[in-house]
Amino acid sequence: MKTEWTAKKLASACNGVLLRDSSIAVAGFSIDSRTIKPGNVFVALKGENQDGHKYAAAAARAGASVLLISDELELTTLDSAAVIRVDDTLVALQAIAGEYRSMLSSVFVAVTGSNGKTTTRSMIYHLLSEAHRCSATSGNFNNHIGLPLTVLRIDEDSEYSILEMGMNHQGEIRTLCKIAYPDAAVISNIGPAHIGILGSLENIARAKAEILELLQPEQIAVVPGDTGFTDLFRASTRARLFTFGENPGNDYRLENLQMYTDSVAFEFVTPVGIKKCLLNLAGRHNAFNAAAALAVCHQLGVDLDVAIQRIASFAPVGARMEKVVIDGINILLDCYNANPASMEEALRYLAICPPQRIAVLGDMRELGEMSEELHRNLGCQAAAANPELLLCVGDDAAHIASAAREKGMPESSVISLNSNDKAAELLKERLRKGSTVLFKASRGMHFEKIVQQLWPDLGKDLH
Repeated sequence: MKTEWTAKKLASACNGVLLRDSSIAVAGFSIDSRTIKPGNVFVALKGENQDGHKYAAAAARAGASVLLISDELELTTLDSAAVIRVDDTLVALQAIAGEYRSMLSSVFVAVTGSNGKTTTRSMIYHLLSEAHRCSATSGNFNNHIGLPLTVLRIDEDSEYSILEMGMNHQGEIRTLCKIAYPDAAVISNIGPAHIGILGSLENIARAKAEILELLQPEQIAVVPGDTGFTDLFRASTRARLFTFGENPGNDYRLENLQMYTDSVAFEFVTPVGIKKCLLNLAGRHNAFNAAAALAVCHQLGVDLDVAIQRIASFAPVGARMEKVVIDGINILLDCYNANPASMEEALRYLAICPPQRIAVLGDMRELGEMSEELHRNLGCQAAAANPELLLCVGDDAAHIASAAREKGMPESSVISLNSNDKAAELLKERLRKGSTVLFKASRGMHFEKIVQQLWPDLGKDLH
Protein backbone atom coordinates (compact mmCIF):
# COMPACT_ATOMS: atom_id res chain seq x y z
CA MET A 1 0.00 0.00 0.00
CA LYS A 2 1.38 3.38 -0.97
CA THR A 3 2.47 5.55 1.95
CA GLU A 4 0.63 8.86 1.96
CA TRP A 5 2.21 11.37 4.29
CA THR A 6 0.13 14.12 5.84
CA ALA A 7 1.25 16.90 8.11
CA LYS A 8 -0.41 15.13 11.05
CA LYS A 9 1.40 11.86 10.30
CA LEU A 10 4.71 13.67 9.95
CA ALA A 11 4.22 15.47 13.26
CA SER A 12 3.42 12.18 14.95
CA ALA A 13 6.45 10.45 13.42
CA CYS A 14 8.89 13.07 14.72
CA ASN A 15 7.10 13.99 17.97
CA GLY A 16 6.50 17.50 16.65
CA VAL A 17 3.83 20.11 17.29
CA LEU A 18 1.56 20.83 14.34
CA LEU A 19 1.25 24.62 14.44
CA ARG A 20 -0.75 24.81 11.22
CA ASP A 21 -2.25 22.15 8.99
CA SER A 22 -2.59 22.24 5.23
CA SER A 23 -4.43 20.40 2.48
CA ILE A 24 -1.41 20.42 0.14
CA ALA A 25 -0.37 16.86 -0.72
CA VAL A 26 3.06 15.81 0.52
CA ALA A 27 5.46 14.75 -2.25
CA GLY A 28 9.09 14.32 -1.25
CA PHE A 29 11.54 15.97 1.13
CA SER A 30 14.12 18.72 0.66
CA ILE A 31 16.67 20.65 2.70
CA ASP A 32 17.38 23.21 -0.04
CA SER A 33 14.85 25.96 -0.73
CA ARG A 34 16.41 26.54 -4.17
CA THR A 35 15.34 23.11 -5.39
CA ILE A 36 11.92 22.88 -3.74
CA LYS A 37 9.27 21.23 -5.88
CA PRO A 38 5.54 21.61 -5.23
CA GLY A 39 4.51 19.35 -2.37
CA ASN A 40 7.99 18.92 -0.87
CA VAL A 41 8.50 18.94 2.88
CA PHE A 42 11.12 21.60 3.61
CA VAL A 43 13.38 20.71 6.53
CA ALA A 44 14.98 23.85 7.97
CA LEU A 45 18.36 22.50 9.09
CA LYS A 46 20.84 24.51 11.11
CA GLY A 47 24.51 24.20 10.17
CA GLU A 48 27.76 25.93 10.98
CA ASN A 49 27.37 28.39 8.11
CA GLN A 50 23.69 28.30 7.20
CA ASP A 51 20.32 28.33 8.93
CA GLY A 52 17.48 26.90 6.88
CA HIS A 53 14.93 28.95 8.80
CA LYS A 54 16.04 31.99 6.79
CA TYR A 55 14.70 30.28 3.68
CA ALA A 56 11.44 28.87 5.04
CA ALA A 57 9.35 31.64 3.48
CA ALA A 58 11.03 31.11 0.10
CA ALA A 59 10.33 27.38 0.35
CA ALA A 60 6.67 28.08 1.10
CA ARG A 61 6.40 30.40 -1.89
CA ALA A 62 7.92 27.68 -4.06
CA GLY A 63 5.10 25.32 -3.10
CA ALA A 64 6.36 23.43 -0.04
CA SER A 65 3.57 21.42 1.56
CA VAL A 66 5.11 21.32 5.06
CA LEU A 67 7.77 23.36 6.83
CA LEU A 68 9.68 21.50 9.53
CA ILE A 69 11.15 24.10 11.90
CA SER A 70 12.67 24.45 15.36
CA ASP A 71 12.62 28.27 15.69
CA GLU A 72 9.68 30.60 16.12
CA LEU A 73 8.59 32.02 12.75
CA GLU A 74 5.85 34.42 11.73
CA LEU A 75 3.26 32.05 10.28
CA THR A 76 1.54 34.69 8.17
CA THR A 77 4.65 34.95 5.98
CA LEU A 78 4.67 31.23 5.22
CA ASP A 79 1.76 31.13 2.76
CA SER A 80 -0.42 28.03 2.95
CA ALA A 81 2.19 25.46 3.98
CA ALA A 82 1.64 23.34 7.07
CA VAL A 83 4.10 24.07 9.87
CA ILE A 84 5.56 21.56 12.34
CA ARG A 85 7.81 22.68 15.17
CA VAL A 86 10.33 20.30 16.75
CA ASP A 87 13.26 20.64 19.11
CA ASP A 88 15.81 19.62 16.47
CA THR A 89 14.99 19.44 12.76
CA LEU A 90 17.81 17.00 11.96
CA VAL A 91 16.65 14.57 14.66
CA ALA A 92 13.11 14.97 13.31
CA LEU A 93 14.23 14.20 9.74
CA GLN A 94 15.99 11.08 10.98
CA ALA A 95 12.91 9.99 12.93
CA ILE A 96 10.65 10.41 9.90
CA ALA A 97 13.09 8.41 7.77
CA GLY A 98 13.14 5.67 10.42
CA GLU A 99 9.33 5.58 10.43
CA TYR A 100 9.28 5.25 6.64
CA ARG A 101 11.91 2.52 6.71
CA SER A 102 9.69 0.51 9.10
CA MET A 103 6.93 0.57 6.46
CA LEU A 104 9.14 -0.86 3.70
CA SER A 105 9.51 -4.56 2.88
CA SER A 106 12.74 -3.96 0.95
CA VAL A 107 15.88 -5.85 1.99
CA PHE A 108 18.37 -3.22 3.19
CA VAL A 109 22.06 -3.77 2.44
CA ALA A 110 24.42 -1.33 4.18
CA VAL A 111 28.01 -0.72 3.02
CA THR A 112 30.86 1.08 4.75
CA GLY A 113 34.66 1.02 4.59
CA SER A 114 37.75 3.20 4.60
CA ASN A 115 38.09 2.82 0.83
CA GLY A 116 35.89 1.47 -1.89
CA LYS A 117 32.49 1.78 -0.25
CA THR A 118 30.96 3.71 -3.16
CA THR A 119 32.33 1.26 -5.73
CA THR A 120 31.26 -1.74 -3.63
CA ARG A 121 27.79 -0.30 -3.13
CA SER A 122 27.51 0.34 -6.86
CA MET A 123 28.70 -3.19 -7.64
CA ILE A 124 26.05 -4.68 -5.34
CA TYR A 125 23.40 -2.57 -7.07
CA HIS A 126 24.69 -3.70 -10.46
CA LEU A 127 24.51 -7.35 -9.45
CA LEU A 128 21.07 -7.20 -7.85
CA SER A 129 19.33 -4.85 -10.27
CA GLU A 130 19.45 -7.25 -13.21
CA ALA A 131 16.67 -9.37 -11.71
CA HIS A 132 15.25 -7.19 -8.93
CA ARG A 133 13.81 -3.72 -8.37
CA CYS A 134 16.49 -1.80 -6.48
CA SER A 135 17.10 1.58 -4.90
CA ALA A 136 20.49 2.89 -3.79
CA THR A 137 22.37 5.82 -2.33
CA SER A 138 22.85 8.57 -4.89
CA GLY A 139 26.13 10.49 -5.01
CA ASN A 140 27.57 11.04 -1.54
CA PHE A 141 24.27 11.04 0.40
CA ASN A 142 25.77 8.73 3.01
CA ASN A 143 25.98 10.73 6.25
CA HIS A 144 23.62 11.76 9.08
CA ILE A 145 21.79 14.13 6.70
CA GLY A 146 22.15 12.35 3.38
CA LEU A 147 21.17 8.88 4.55
CA PRO A 148 17.72 9.81 5.90
CA LEU A 149 17.02 11.71 2.68
CA THR A 150 18.11 8.61 0.74
CA VAL A 151 15.77 6.40 2.77
CA LEU A 152 12.86 8.76 2.19
CA ARG A 153 13.46 8.56 -1.57
CA ILE A 154 13.38 4.76 -1.74
CA ASP A 155 10.65 3.42 -4.01
CA GLU A 156 8.07 1.47 -2.08
CA ASP A 157 8.23 -1.43 -4.52
CA SER A 158 12.02 -1.80 -4.21
CA GLU A 159 13.05 -5.33 -3.37
CA TYR A 160 16.56 -4.28 -2.37
CA SER A 161 17.87 -0.98 -1.04
CA ILE A 162 21.66 -0.57 -1.02
CA LEU A 163 22.83 2.18 1.31
CA GLU A 164 26.31 3.61 1.73
CA MET A 165 27.30 4.74 5.22
CA GLY A 166 30.13 7.22 5.77
CA MET A 167 31.71 8.37 9.01
CA ASN A 168 34.67 10.15 10.57
CA HIS A 169 33.73 9.84 14.26
CA GLN A 170 32.72 7.06 16.61
CA GLY A 171 28.96 6.56 16.87
CA GLU A 172 28.01 7.94 13.47
CA ILE A 173 27.38 4.60 11.78
CA ARG A 174 25.44 3.40 14.83
CA THR A 175 23.11 6.38 14.37
CA LEU A 176 22.67 5.61 10.67
CA CYS A 177 21.87 1.96 11.40
CA LYS A 178 19.17 2.97 13.88
CA ILE A 179 17.51 4.76 10.95
CA ALA A 180 18.03 2.11 8.27
CA TYR A 181 18.11 -1.17 10.27
CA PRO A 182 20.06 -3.12 7.63
CA ASP A 183 19.35 -6.77 6.85
CA ALA A 184 22.87 -7.28 5.53
CA ALA A 185 26.07 -5.30 6.04
CA VAL A 186 29.39 -5.07 4.22
CA ILE A 187 32.69 -3.57 5.41
CA SER A 188 34.83 -3.11 2.30
CA ASN A 189 38.12 -2.58 4.18
CA ILE A 190 39.87 -0.93 7.12
CA GLY A 191 42.50 1.71 6.39
CA PRO A 192 43.94 4.91 7.87
CA ALA A 193 41.24 7.26 6.54
CA HIS A 194 40.32 9.78 9.29
CA ILE A 195 43.08 8.41 11.52
CA GLY A 196 43.84 11.97 12.62
CA ILE A 197 40.37 12.06 14.20
CA LEU A 198 39.98 8.46 15.37
CA GLY A 199 43.56 7.96 16.51
CA SER A 200 44.30 4.35 15.49
CA LEU A 201 43.38 1.61 13.03
CA GLU A 202 41.66 -0.29 15.85
CA ASN A 203 39.45 2.71 16.60
CA ILE A 204 38.62 2.94 12.89
CA ALA A 205 37.72 -0.77 12.87
CA ARG A 206 35.50 -0.31 15.94
CA ALA A 207 33.72 2.61 14.29
CA LYS A 208 33.14 0.61 11.11
CA ALA A 209 31.99 -2.42 13.15
CA GLU A 210 29.01 -0.39 14.36
CA ILE A 211 27.35 -1.36 11.06
CA LEU A 212 27.18 -4.95 12.36
CA GLU A 213 25.64 -4.33 15.77
CA LEU A 214 21.91 -4.41 14.96
CA LEU A 215 22.04 -7.41 12.64
CA GLN A 216 20.01 -10.41 13.75
CA PRO A 217 21.27 -14.05 13.83
CA GLU A 218 19.69 -14.93 10.47
CA GLN A 219 21.11 -11.85 8.75
CA ILE A 220 24.38 -11.41 6.85
CA ALA A 221 27.70 -9.67 7.55
CA VAL A 222 30.54 -9.61 5.02
CA VAL A 223 33.86 -8.27 6.31
CA PRO A 224 37.54 -8.18 5.26
CA GLY A 225 39.46 -11.15 6.63
CA ASP A 226 43.04 -9.95 6.16
CA THR A 227 42.99 -6.97 8.54
CA GLY A 228 43.57 -8.56 11.94
CA PHE A 229 40.19 -7.31 13.15
CA THR A 230 38.10 -10.39 12.35
CA ASP A 231 37.64 -11.26 16.04
CA LEU A 232 36.49 -7.70 16.70
CA PHE A 233 33.94 -7.98 13.89
CA ARG A 234 32.68 -11.33 15.18
CA ALA A 235 32.28 -9.92 18.67
CA SER A 236 30.26 -7.00 17.26
CA THR A 237 27.46 -9.03 15.70
CA ARG A 238 25.10 -11.97 16.05
CA ALA A 239 24.75 -12.24 12.28
CA ARG A 240 26.14 -14.96 10.01
CA LEU A 241 29.60 -13.54 9.29
CA PHE A 242 31.60 -14.22 6.11
CA THR A 243 35.14 -13.03 5.37
CA PHE A 244 36.87 -12.20 2.10
CA GLY A 245 40.52 -11.61 1.24
CA GLU A 246 43.71 -13.28 0.01
CA ASN A 247 44.77 -15.14 3.14
CA PRO A 248 43.94 -18.80 3.82
CA GLY A 249 40.84 -19.24 5.95
CA ASN A 250 38.69 -16.60 4.27
CA ASP A 251 35.23 -17.79 3.23
CA TYR A 252 35.68 -16.04 -0.13
CA ARG A 253 39.32 -16.02 -1.18
CA LEU A 254 41.13 -14.31 -4.07
CA GLU A 255 43.98 -16.28 -5.64
CA ASN A 256 46.33 -15.70 -8.58
CA LEU A 257 45.33 -12.05 -8.84
CA GLN A 258 46.61 -10.49 -12.07
CA MET A 259 46.47 -6.75 -12.72
CA TYR A 260 46.50 -5.39 -16.27
CA THR A 261 46.20 -1.83 -17.56
CA ASP A 262 42.49 -2.22 -18.34
CA SER A 263 41.37 -5.15 -16.21
CA VAL A 264 41.87 -7.36 -13.18
CA ALA A 265 41.58 -11.16 -13.18
CA PHE A 266 41.57 -13.59 -10.28
CA GLU A 267 40.45 -17.02 -9.15
CA PHE A 268 37.68 -16.81 -6.59
CA VAL A 269 37.68 -19.62 -4.03
CA THR A 270 34.14 -19.80 -2.63
CA PRO A 271 31.91 -22.13 -0.59
CA VAL A 272 30.57 -23.45 -3.93
CA GLY A 273 33.88 -23.98 -5.70
CA ILE A 274 36.63 -22.07 -7.51
CA LYS A 275 35.44 -19.51 -10.05
CA LYS A 276 37.38 -17.43 -12.57
CA CYS A 277 36.55 -13.74 -12.36
CA LEU A 278 37.39 -10.86 -14.71
CA LEU A 279 36.79 -7.17 -14.01
CA ASN A 280 37.06 -4.56 -16.72
CA LEU A 281 38.38 -2.05 -14.18
CA ALA A 282 41.76 -0.58 -13.34
CA GLY A 283 43.47 -1.45 -10.05
CA ARG A 284 43.80 -4.59 -7.94
CA HIS A 285 41.80 -2.98 -5.12
CA ASN A 286 38.71 -3.34 -7.29
CA ALA A 287 39.11 -7.12 -7.10
CA PHE A 288 38.56 -6.88 -3.35
CA ASN A 289 35.56 -4.59 -3.82
CA ALA A 290 34.14 -7.16 -6.24
CA ALA A 291 34.81 -10.00 -3.81
CA ALA A 292 32.82 -8.23 -1.11
CA ALA A 293 29.95 -7.49 -3.50
CA LEU A 294 29.87 -11.01 -4.89
CA ALA A 295 29.99 -12.54 -1.40
CA VAL A 296 27.03 -10.59 -0.03
CA CYS A 297 24.95 -11.12 -3.17
CA HIS A 298 25.73 -14.84 -3.07
CA GLN A 299 24.59 -15.03 0.54
CA LEU A 300 21.44 -13.11 -0.41
CA GLY A 301 20.60 -15.89 -2.85
CA VAL A 302 22.07 -14.74 -6.16
CA ASP A 303 23.55 -17.50 -8.33
CA LEU A 304 27.31 -16.91 -8.07
CA ASP A 305 28.06 -17.95 -11.67
CA VAL A 306 25.46 -15.45 -12.92
CA ALA A 307 26.87 -12.74 -10.65
CA ILE A 308 30.46 -13.33 -11.81
CA GLN A 309 29.36 -13.09 -15.43
CA ARG A 310 27.54 -9.84 -14.73
CA ILE A 311 30.35 -8.20 -12.72
CA ALA A 312 32.44 -8.15 -15.90
CA SER A 313 30.10 -5.48 -17.31
CA PHE A 314 30.42 -3.17 -14.29
CA ALA A 315 31.63 0.32 -15.23
CA PRO A 316 33.74 2.42 -12.83
CA VAL A 317 32.07 5.01 -10.64
CA GLY A 318 32.88 8.57 -11.73
CA ALA A 319 36.31 9.90 -10.67
CA ARG A 320 37.23 6.66 -8.85
CA MET A 321 40.04 5.07 -10.90
CA GLU A 322 38.02 6.01 -13.96
CA LYS A 323 40.04 5.81 -17.17
CA VAL A 324 39.36 8.28 -19.97
CA VAL A 325 41.38 8.58 -23.19
CA ILE A 326 41.57 11.98 -24.91
CA ASP A 327 43.92 12.80 -27.79
CA GLY A 328 45.91 9.65 -27.04
CA ILE A 329 46.43 10.60 -23.37
CA ASN A 330 45.30 8.07 -20.74
CA ILE A 331 43.65 10.00 -17.92
CA LEU A 332 43.11 8.24 -14.58
CA LEU A 333 40.51 10.15 -12.60
CA ASP A 334 40.74 9.18 -8.95
CA CYS A 335 40.29 12.60 -7.41
CA TYR A 336 37.08 12.07 -5.45
CA ASN A 337 38.97 11.22 -2.28
CA ALA A 338 42.27 9.88 -0.99
CA ASN A 339 43.92 8.27 2.01
CA PRO A 340 47.20 6.34 2.40
CA ALA A 341 45.76 2.95 1.41
CA SER A 342 43.93 4.16 -1.69
CA MET A 343 46.96 6.23 -2.74
CA GLU A 344 49.16 3.12 -2.50
CA GLU A 345 46.79 1.12 -4.71
CA ALA A 346 46.61 3.90 -7.31
CA LEU A 347 50.41 4.07 -7.50
CA ARG A 348 50.63 0.29 -7.72
CA TYR A 349 48.40 0.46 -10.78
CA LEU A 350 50.34 3.35 -12.34
CA ALA A 351 53.56 1.31 -12.03
CA ILE A 352 52.32 -1.28 -14.55
CA CYS A 353 51.36 1.34 -17.16
CA PRO A 354 53.77 2.04 -20.02
CA PRO A 355 55.81 5.28 -20.05
CA GLN A 356 55.26 8.23 -19.94
CA ARG A 357 53.69 7.95 -16.47
CA ILE A 358 52.74 11.07 -14.54
CA ALA A 359 51.48 11.02 -10.95
CA VAL A 360 49.67 14.18 -9.84
CA LEU A 361 49.25 13.75 -6.09
CA GLY A 362 47.76 16.14 -3.56
CA ASP A 363 47.19 16.47 0.16
CA MET A 364 45.49 13.70 2.11
CA ARG A 365 43.21 15.22 4.76
CA GLU A 366 42.23 14.22 8.31
CA LEU A 367 45.51 12.49 9.16
CA GLY A 368 46.24 14.65 12.19
CA GLU A 369 49.64 14.31 13.85
CA MET A 370 50.50 11.44 11.52
CA SER A 371 50.10 13.56 8.40
CA GLU A 372 53.78 14.27 7.71
CA GLU A 373 54.82 10.66 8.32
CA LEU A 374 52.07 9.26 6.10
CA HIS A 375 52.78 11.73 3.30
CA ARG A 376 56.48 10.84 3.47
CA ASN A 377 55.58 7.13 3.30
CA LEU A 378 53.60 7.93 0.19
CA GLY A 379 56.65 9.64 -1.29
CA CYS A 380 58.61 6.40 -0.87
CA GLN A 381 55.83 4.47 -2.60
CA ALA A 382 55.76 7.04 -5.40
CA ALA A 383 59.49 6.59 -5.96
CA ALA A 384 59.01 2.81 -6.11
CA ALA A 385 56.32 3.26 -8.77
CA ASN A 386 58.98 5.13 -10.79
CA PRO A 387 56.84 7.63 -12.74
CA GLU A 388 58.63 9.84 -15.24
CA LEU A 389 57.06 12.85 -13.51
CA LEU A 390 55.80 13.23 -9.93
CA LEU A 391 53.80 16.42 -9.46
CA CYS A 392 52.88 17.15 -5.84
CA VAL A 393 50.29 19.84 -5.12
CA GLY A 394 49.67 21.27 -1.65
CA ASP A 395 51.47 21.94 1.61
CA ASP A 396 51.29 18.36 2.88
CA ALA A 397 52.09 16.98 -0.57
CA ALA A 398 55.46 18.74 -0.34
CA HIS A 399 56.46 15.93 2.05
CA ILE A 400 55.65 13.41 -0.72
CA ALA A 401 58.08 15.23 -3.01
CA SER A 402 60.85 15.42 -0.37
CA ALA A 403 60.68 11.71 0.43
CA ALA A 404 60.59 10.74 -3.25
CA ARG A 405 63.78 12.73 -3.90
CA GLU A 406 65.46 11.12 -0.88
CA LYS A 407 64.56 7.71 -2.32
CA GLY A 408 66.46 8.55 -5.48
CA MET A 409 63.99 10.13 -7.87
CA PRO A 410 65.77 12.74 -10.02
CA GLU A 411 65.25 16.37 -9.03
CA SER A 412 63.96 17.10 -12.54
CA SER A 413 61.25 14.42 -12.18
CA VAL A 414 59.81 15.69 -8.87
CA ILE A 415 57.99 19.01 -8.76
CA SER A 416 56.22 20.52 -5.76
CA LEU A 417 53.59 23.23 -6.32
CA ASN A 418 51.03 25.02 -4.19
CA SER A 419 48.21 25.69 -6.67
CA ASN A 420 45.99 23.78 -9.07
CA ASP A 421 46.39 26.50 -11.70
CA LYS A 422 50.18 26.09 -11.72
CA ALA A 423 49.77 22.34 -11.95
CA ALA A 424 47.49 22.67 -14.97
CA GLU A 425 49.93 25.01 -16.72
CA LEU A 426 52.85 22.67 -16.15
CA LEU A 427 50.89 19.64 -17.37
CA LYS A 428 49.95 21.46 -20.56
CA GLU A 429 53.68 21.60 -21.33
CA ARG A 430 54.56 18.04 -20.28
CA LEU A 431 51.67 15.88 -21.47
CA ARG A 432 52.11 14.09 -24.77
CA LYS A 433 50.37 11.38 -26.75
CA GLY A 434 50.76 8.04 -24.99
CA SER A 435 51.12 9.57 -21.52
CA THR A 436 49.24 8.08 -18.57
CA VAL A 437 48.41 10.67 -15.94
CA LEU A 438 46.96 9.87 -12.52
CA PHE A 439 45.06 12.52 -10.54
CA LYS A 440 44.63 11.64 -6.87
CA ALA A 441 44.05 13.76 -3.77
CA SER A 442 41.53 14.32 -1.03
CA ARG A 443 38.28 15.86 -2.15
CA GLY A 444 39.10 19.22 -0.58
CA MET A 445 42.01 19.69 -2.98
CA HIS A 446 39.52 20.10 -5.88
CA PHE A 447 41.70 18.32 -8.42
CA GLU A 448 38.75 18.30 -10.79
CA LYS A 449 39.66 21.94 -11.49
CA ILE A 450 43.02 20.83 -12.92
CA VAL A 451 41.24 18.30 -15.10
CA GLN A 452 38.68 20.83 -16.28
CA GLN A 453 41.39 23.34 -17.24
CA LEU A 454 43.19 20.73 -19.31
CA TRP A 455 40.11 19.17 -20.91
CA PRO A 456 37.14 21.60 -20.72
CA ASP A 457 34.99 19.30 -22.84
CA LEU A 458 35.58 16.21 -20.75
CA GLY A 459 32.01 16.48 -19.47
CA LYS A 460 32.65 14.49 -16.32
CA ASP A 461 30.80 15.20 -13.09
CA LEU A 462 33.60 14.92 -10.54
CA HIS A 463 31.41 15.80 -7.60
